[in-house]
Formats: sequence, structure tokens, C-alpha cells
Amino acid sequence: MVALIFTIHLFFATVYLVIKEPEVVVKNRKIIFDYARVSLGVLGLLIASGIASLTTVKEAIMPQMNIVPWQILIIFFGSAYICSSLDESGVLKFVAYKFATNTKNGRELFFKLTLLAGILTVFTSNDIVTLTLTPIIVYIAQYAHIDPLPYLITTFFTSNTWSMFFYIGNPTNVIVAQAYRLNFATYAKYMFLPTLTAILTSIIGFYLRYRNKLPESITLESKESFSLDKVIKDKRYAFLSSAFFVVFFFTIALGDVVGIELWKAISIFSAIYLLLNLAFSDVLSTRDEVVVEMGRFDYNLTFLVDTLRRVPWKMLPMVVTFFVFVHIFTTFGLTRYLSTFFSFRDELIGTVVTSFVSAFAANIMINQPMTIFFAQMLYDRPVNYAMSLVLGSNIGGNITLIGALAGVMWSRILKYYNIEMNNKKFTRETFLIAMLVLLFSSLAIHLFTKIF
Repeated sequence: MVALIFTIHLFFATVYLVIKEPEVVVKNRKIIFDYARVSLGVLGLLIASGIASLTTVKEAIMPQMNIVPWQILIIFFGSAYICSSLDESGVLKFVAYKFATNTKNGRELFFKLTLLAGILTVFTSNDIVTLTLTPIIVYIAQYAHIDPLPYLITTFFTSNTWSMFFYIGNPTNVIVAQAYRLNFATYAKYMFLPTLTAILTSIIGFYLRYRNKLPESITLESKESFSLDKVIKDKRYAFLSSAFFVVFFFTIALGDVVGIELWKAISIFSAIYLLLNLAFSDVLSTRDEVVVEMGRFDYNLTFLVDTLRRVPWKMLPMVVTFFVFVHIFTTFGLTRYLSTFFSFRDELIGTVVTSFVSAFAANIMINQPMTIFFAQMLYDRPVNYAMSLVLGSNIGGNITLIGALAGVMWSRILKYYNIEMNNKKFTRETFLIAMLVLLFSSLAIHLFTKIF
């Protein structure tokens, strides 16, 4: 009991420190306790106290109830590497310019980007869409000299909403589908009405919120100032990078049909991009930071290293630490104990409560560990609980930046482009609409279960 109480306190302390990222000054040197340092320190403390061990860490990422956490890690970090490589080619800048030249005003751009983000998410995953579209929106804003915030917020929210249609849209969907043994068609049938409700609610909500901020016209820089040679670093690399991405897109979109699991497809294409970046690194490197000498020749690996650096590796210890917490809570029986609170006589109350509680819980322990935790609690409950968990795990990522891995990654991408996005700013823009989406979609889940 003492160990469980200590672990719970340590868990909430970890959440606080991850959000706060405190700073200390030691000998005139400022040290920031970011989420990587905090997570490693907490993991070390758990091991040192005897509550966890290296075996516990291993078990936490191993298969549990048909759920495989280590595959989730491959999906996330592999996607980040593939999309970062595509961006480094300059192709996304070119696409952004062409996209903007065919758009007359901010309202048209709003609906075009929303629809594009939604359609891409349905056939791929929310993380991949966020990684791909964010640079495009930033480049469009730079070319057209407009505020990117309405478009960035809306497309991010969109990718975390349309992702509920099919279970390939978000790894959390896969977790729920595996826990409830739902196949592709059954999952899609259950989530169609709730997802459609969420889409309509969010589009109307964000349009009403941003309609006065959307520019009446979009004027781009003159074509003379836009040079293809400036944005495309190497045409051969740009062609190969784009071609592989198209193949990658169709592979994951049709993966369930051809029998290729998402994590396997991402692993294969991560390896392809690694080899591609290695082959072109000497040509694309703009400085001599990492040079390997081979006899009388040398090879510049700086470009390869730079693309690897763009992957948010600091998130790895944080995610693993939360997986360890979930595993410890399950071992102590906390999961089984909390499941007793999710037995409601009224199906409507059960649906709404599960949706809201899981959505807010995602912002305490990140949506993927949270979904594993709740799936273990609710696996023997009626299917409306599964649908509510899908809803909460997806929409929970729209409440704060730590509600989903995509949110933390997205804020780091924006920082790369010198755009500041913190939890306070993000929540101010999304909270009300997220609450409306949770409410109306919960009602849609209840309606569906009543009818069918």
C-alpha cells in the first residue's frame, strides 16, 4: 500500500514537472528540467526505490491484452523521421506555394486545408498528417504574409477528429480495437456516426471562432521571388523522397487490405529513408559538422544527422516512463479497483462520463498510455464504453498539448519554425470546441447503441 501511494504521488509530480519544465541555476548556469530529464529522473527513482526494475520497464512495453506498446513507439518515431526527411527535400515548400496560388481568400483556404487534413487522416494517421501539413501551412503563411494560427489549430484539431473513422487513424484506436477484438469493418460501423458528429461540430465551431481572422484576399510574393532552385535542394533527392512518400501513403492506407501492419510499413520506409539520406548526405550537407574520412576520400554525414535530430527523441523517455506507471498501477490492482467506478445503470451517463473522464485523463498521462490503462479497465464493459474511449483518446489530444504525443511533437515542430505554442495558448483556442465535440459525439454514441 505504501509503495502504491508513493507511486501515485510520484506520478502526479511527474505530470506537474513535465508541464511546468522548471529551471534552476547552478553556478550561473541555467538548467531546464525538460520532460526528458524529468522522465529519466523519475524512472531512476522508481528503480532505485525497488518499485520498478529493468524487467518492469521491459514488461511495460511488451504485449498486454493484444496491445503492443513498443509498436506504438515505432509508429510514432518512424513517422516523424519519414516526414522530416520529406520536408528536408523542399517538396513541401513547393506544394505550399502551389496550394496557395490556387486559393483566393482566407475562407477558401480554411475549408481547403480542413478538408485536406481530414481526408488524409482517414486514409493514414493523425500523426502523419500533422507532421506533413504543419510545414505546408507555415510556408503558406510566410508566402502570403498571413496569420497561420487559425489554420494550424483547425488542421491539428481536424486530424485528431477525423482520425476516429477507421482504426488506422490513431494508434489509440488500434489499442481499443485490439482490447475489444473489433475488426476493421465493425470498428468503422460503430464510429461512423460519432465521428461525423465530431467533424460537423468542430468545423462549425472553428469557422465561427476564426471567421473574422480569415483574410479577405490572399496575395503571394511575386513569382520572381519564388525560385524552385531555392526550395528544392536536389531534384533527384526531391523526386525520390516524394515518390517513396506516395508509395508509403498508399501502403499504410491499404495496409489492412494487403495484410501489412502499420508498424511494419513504417519500419520498412524508415529504413528506406535512412538509406536515401545516407546516399545523398554528402551532396545535401551545407556544413562540415560530421565528416567521415575514408582513406583519401571523406564523406559528409551532416545532412543525415540533421534529419535524425529533427525527430523528437526526447519524448521517448517520457512515453516509456508513463507506460511503466501504467504497468505498475495494473500490477498493484489499481486498474481493477477503478473499473468498479465505471458501472453505470444508465447507458447515457456511462457513455458521457467515460468520454469526458478518458479525455481529461489523456491530459494527465498522454493518450496512448491512458488508453492502455482504460482498455484494461473497461474491456469487459458494453461496446458503448469502447466507443467512448476512442472518442476520449482522440479528442483528449485537443485539450492540452500533452494530451497526445502528436501535440508535444507539433509544438516542437512549430518551435523549429520560430512559432511559439504553449499549453495556455493552445487550450484557450481549443477547449470550448473540444467540450462541445465530446458532448455531442457522446450523445451520438448513445443514439447509435440505442438504435443498433
